[in-house]
Amino acid sequence: MEPERMLQILFSLEDASVIETVVIPSARGRTTVCVSSQVGCAMNCQFCFTGRMGLRKHLSTAEIVEQAVFARKLFSDEFDTITNVVFMGMGEPLHNVDNVIKASSIMVDEQGLQFSPRKVTVSTSGLVPEIKRFLNESNCDLAVSLNATTDEVRDWIMPINRRYNLSMLLGTLREELRLRPKSIVLFEYVMLSGVNDSVDDAKRLTELVHGIPCKIPHLFQSP
Repeated sequence: MEPERMLQILFSLEDASVIETVVIPSARGRTTVCVSSQVGCAMNCQFCFTGRMGLRKHLSTAEIVEQAVFARKLFSDEFDTITNVVFMGMGEPLHNVDNVIKASSIMVDEQGLQFSPRKVTVSTSGLVPEIKRFLNESNCDLAVSLNATTDEVRDWIMPINRRYNLSMLLGTLREELRLRPKSIVLFEYVMLSGVNDSVDDAKRLTELVHGIPCKIPHLFQSP
């Protein structure tokens, strides 16, 4: 990845709200657009600045799709083309599940943006009912922001865990992905020094995801 070429786009909405979209080039030839799904966020994850805003509004399907359309038009010459879309910008995508499912379906439709479903990834902090719905209604990829290997730590880092704990979350993924044998889930893990980065955490992580078709592409470390 070439972080110096990472480009931030700010969109001003009709109500004067501002959302962020980021274009992320990669040395491997992949260029990803990271789209927002909400203004602010209600999840209040401890490592995320957007969570401090609280939820201000859900984005419409059109407002979500337009971020990818604009990025493709603006940067196609410089970066050849936008190859991937990730719903990892502002907001919890599955908290706005109706519009996110509609937007992602437009992105992969032959009469829409024509992305491969394997190139569109929706990230969630772990809203279990909405995960079930997404896996049943969408053929796009799912990423889960895990970030802890015990409920005690995850309750603090990600308050949504108090409603849908690790056992419920991972059990749902294990069960639902059995019905989609070609699908996998991407687990995201932000390493927080002295909080969730021990050798024991690494061992527990492998145990927790056992039996779930998954990838942990890399661990993000925060000081």
